[in-house]
Amino acid sequence: MDIINLVTGELEKLKLRDIKLYDAVGTSFLADYFYVATSDSPTQMESARNNLIEVLGKESYRLHNPLEDWQGGWCLLDFGNIIIHILLEETRSFYDLESIFISAGFRLT
Repeated sequence: MDIINLVTGELEKLKLRDIKLYDAVGTSFLADYFYVATSDSPTQMESARNNLIEVLGKESYRLHNPLEDWQGGWCLLDFGNIIIHILLEETRSFYDLESIFISAGFRLT
């Protein structure tokens, strides 16, 4: 299964909102794909984090930042070629990652 379709499907299944995928192939040295999604609560964020680690682990994707402090309203999951940002609404609005990604030349898919 295509990993992008798998991640997108999992984010949707987890009921995260306003899911955006940015293609940074050839633009970023950090990763090829960046997701941004909104969580309604820290509990939902924790559940999504744990689920994504499990599902992507089955596909041999390892979380590179397992000790990341994610309880401040922003959960960053670094799976190497794919980075997933799950944020609470107010945190997402404040940091406005979408504007940063677009100005960096990432393509919204």
